[in-house]
Amino acid sequence: MKVKQILFVLLILVLLLTGCGEKEPPKEKYLIRFIDWDDTVLLETTLEEGEDIVPPENPTREGYTFIGWDKEFSKASQNLDIKAVYERNKYLIRFYDGSGNLIKQEEILHGEQITPPNDPVKEGYVFVGWDKQFDTAISNLDINAQFERLSYKVRFFDDKGNLLKEQQVFHGENATPPMVNDRDIEEFSHWDKSYENVKEDLDIIAVFKEKEYSIEFYDGNTKLFLDITKYKPSEEITLPIPTKEGYAFAGWFLSDISLFEVTKIDSSFRGNIKLYSRWISTTSEQLTVPEGGIEFTQIVKKPHSSGTGFVYQPEFPAGAPSTSVLQYDWASSNTKVATISSYSSISIVSAGYAVIIGTYKANPSVIYYCVIKTSADGVFKTTLEEANAPNYVTVTFKLSDTETIEKVVQKGGFVIPPTPKEKAGYVFTGWVGEKGEDIYNIIQDTTFIPTYQAGSKSYAGKTVSILGDSISTYLGYIPSGFAYFYPYPTADFGDVNQTWWMQFINHYGMKLLVNNSWSGSAVAGTATSAAHKMSRLEYLNIGQIKPDVIVIFMGANDAASPYITLNQFDEAYGTMLNNIKQLCPNSEIILCKLPPLKMYEENNQSSYNQVIDKYAKMYNLTVFNFDQAFNRNENSNYLVDSAHPNKEGMNLLAQKAITDFWNVVK
Repeated sequence: MKVKQILFVLLILVLLLTGCGEKEPPKEKYLIRFIDWDDTVLLETTLEEGEDIVPPENPTREGYTFIGWDKEFSKASQNLDIKAVYERNKYLIRFYDGSGNLIKQEEILHGEQITPPNDPVKEGYVFVGWDKQFDTAISNLDINAQFERLSYKVRFFDDKGNLLKEQQVFHGENATPPMVNDRDIEEFSHWDKSYENVKEDLDIIAVFKEKEYSIEFYDGNTKLFLDITKYKPSEEITLPIPTKEGYAFAGWFLSDISLFEVTKIDSSFRGNIKLYSRWISTTSEQLTVPEGGIEFTQIVKKPHSSGTGFVYQPEFPAGAPSTSVLQYDWASSNTKVATISSYSSISIVSAGYAVIIGTYKANPSVIYYCVIKTSADGVFKTTLEEANAPNYVTVTFKLSDTETIEKVVQKGGFVIPPTPKEKAGYVFTGWVGEKGEDIYNIIQDTTFIPTYQAGSKSYAGKTVSILGDSISTYLGYIPSGFAYFYPYPTADFGDVNQTWWMQFINHYGMKLLVNNSWSGSAVAGTATSAAHKMSRLEYLNIGQIKPDVIVIFMGANDAASPYITLNQFDEAYGTMLNNIKQLCPNSEIILCKLPPLKMYEENNQSSYNQVIDKYAKMYNLTVFNFDQAFNRNENSNYLVDSAHPNKEGMNLLAQKAITDFWNVVK
C-alpha cells in the first residue's frame, strides 16, 4: 500500500515539471512540387521541416516509361521542384514471310519510322502487302506478309483453231483437259504441250493422228496370215488374191451372208475388218449313190395340195413296196444344195448337185435314190457322170472397151458382178449377158455388158441393207438364228437373185451389205425380233461398215396381228426410224408400203400404209408403192399362201421398186 502511494507522488511531480518548461519556436515550412516532363505540376504541397515527402502516383507518358524522379528526397528540408524522369520506349518489330519464317527483326524507339524489308518472294504467289498497317513504332509488332496465289489462263484448242475449253489454273496445279471426240478418219492422239504443273498462261492444241485399223483374212473359220494386217482410210490397198488347190478364188466378203465383194480398201471403210474368202470348186466333189439302190424314175413338178404353187418330188418306179412318201425316211447328200421334207418335197437352197435318198422304213435295205441338179429353173434328175464332171464356167464382165474382169462360176449358179464404171449423165441399169442371160443360172461361158440410161444420180457400187420380215428372207443371206421362209418348195424360184430385193439391188448395180430380215417379225411388240428395237437394228451394219441405203419393208405382221393396234404400230414405226437415224445417220432410207396380201383386210392395209406415208413425208423419204404392185382380187396368182409372193409376185414387187426408184435417179 505504501509503495503504491510513493509511485503516485512521483508521477505527479513529473507532470508538473514537464508543464513548467520553456515553449519551443515554430518550425520552417517548405514548398514541395512534383513536375511532369512538360512542366505540368503533378503535385504541389507545403511541408514543415522534417516532414516526409510523399510523391504522387507514377506519372505516364505515351511512348515512354517512367523511371523515377530527378532528385532524391525523403523529408522536407527546403523548397523542391522534383521532375519526373522518363526513358523512351523501344519496340521489337518483326517481319515474317507468311509461312512463319522470320525475315527481319529490329528494335525501334517509340515514334521512329518502321522500315519493312524488301517485298518477300514466294513461288506461285504474288506479294500483296502486310497483314498490319504500320508507320511509326508505337508497340511491339509481328507483321506477316500476305500473298495471293497466282493463276493462269489455260486454253485448249483443236488443230483447226476452235476453242474447246478455257479455265483458270492456280500455279503449280494441273489443268483439266476437255474430252476430244475422234473424227471420221482421225483419232485424238495427245496435246502439244503439258497441262500439268502450270506456271504460265498456256494455249494447248490437240494433236490428231489418222486412225489405223486391223484387217484379218479368213477361209471359213481358218485365219489366213497374209502380208496386209492394217490399213488407214487415206490409203488405198489392193487386196491379195490367195490360192487354194482345186478351187478358184471368188472374192473377199465382209461376211458369209453379204454379197458385198471387197476388192480394195479405200476411204469408204472404217473400223477393224474381217474378210472372208469364197471359192468355186474346179474339181467336182465326187457324189456317190447307195450301193444296191434303185433309181427314182424322175423328178416331178406337182401342184401343191393347197392348190397354190408347186412342189418337186421324186417318182417311184414300178414295183416299189409302197408309194406312200410317209413310209420312207428322206435325206439329201448336200443340204447346202437341196433339202427334202418328210413328204419328199425338195427345196432348192443353191445351184448344184446332190443325191436324194428315200429309205423304206419297213425294210431299210430297200433304198431309192436320184441324182438331182438344182438351179433357178427348178429341180431336175441328172446323171452321176454330169454331177461329177467339172461344173464351172467362166464369166467375163466388160467394164469398158479396154477393161474386163473374169470370174469363175459354178455351173447353174450365179455370179456376183463387179461395180460398173461411172458414165457421166447416165445411170447404170444392170448387166446383160451377150445372149440375154441373167447373172444367175449361168450354164456356159459368157460375157456380160453394162447397160445405162440417161439419168442424173447413179447408185452403182452403193451398199444396201434390207430390214424386213419373212417376205424378204432367204436362207444363207440373213443373220444366223433369224427365222426364214424362203427358199420354199412351192414358191417356184430357187435363187436368191430372184427375190424382189436382189432384183432391185442388181438392177442399179448396188451391193447387198446385210439382209436384216426375220420371218414372223413385226415393227411393234416386245419380241426380240421387233424392228423398233436397237438390238435388232444393229444387224443393219457389219462392224463399223454402215449401208449407204436402207430399204424397210415391214408392217405386214403388224397389220395382221390381233395384238398390235394401229397406234402401237405408229409409235413403234417412229421409234424404229429414230433409232435407225441414230445408228446410221448418213444412210438413205427407203420405205415400202404394204402390198394387197390375203393375211390382212383391205382397210387394215390402207390404215397401216397411211402411217408409212406419214413418216415418209415427215422425213422426206423415198417410198416403194407396193400397194400398187398387183390388185387384191388377183393376189392368188402372185402368192404362195396368204402372205408370201411366188416367183411372179416377186417379179412384180421388184419391178415396182425399180420403177419407183427411177424417180430418184432419173
